[in-house]
Amino acid sequence: MRNLAFLFFVLVFSLNVLAQGVPTGFDLSNYGVKVEPDKRLMVVLATLEAARDDKGARLINTSLSPAGTKFRSELETDLTVPDDLRQKISLFVTQYKKRHSQATDAETVAPFISMAYSLSPVPDLSDPAVTSDLPGSLLDVLDFPRWFGNSIGSPV
Repeated sequence: MRNLAFLFFVLVFSLNVLAQGVPTGFDLSNYGVKVEPDKRLMVVLATLEAARDDKGARLINTSLSPAGTKFRSELETDLTVPDDLRQKISLFVTQYKKRHSQATDAETVAPFISMAYSLSPVPDLSDPAVTSDLPGSLLDVLDFPRWFGNSIGSPV
């Protein structure tokens, strides 16, 4: 009898839980969190997309979702980079990849993403005020904007 009563209560309470429904989404804005594209990150990643080897192949080829692949193809058609700037970008990325030859493309991009968030907002993209507490991998790429005379933040 006890087992039957226990089973009855479990079934009743489980039906109540199912009747409440499962939440379909989780709204972070209720908690003060706002997720939106960051212009600094977009500029840095678009700059990395401009890096090419001698044969014209992309130096960094991270895997993307179908929407990301579509955006990458649109970026390739819309992005016009002067040849001298493209050579500087390619040289920097080539040298960085040589120093980190064991890193995958995703691991190669990670410090650049950190650097993008440490820079000031677009169009300045100046260095962070304090650099003494930044990780070493970020310090390796922090001169990335200066390498090009900070032309990655200016319209081309």
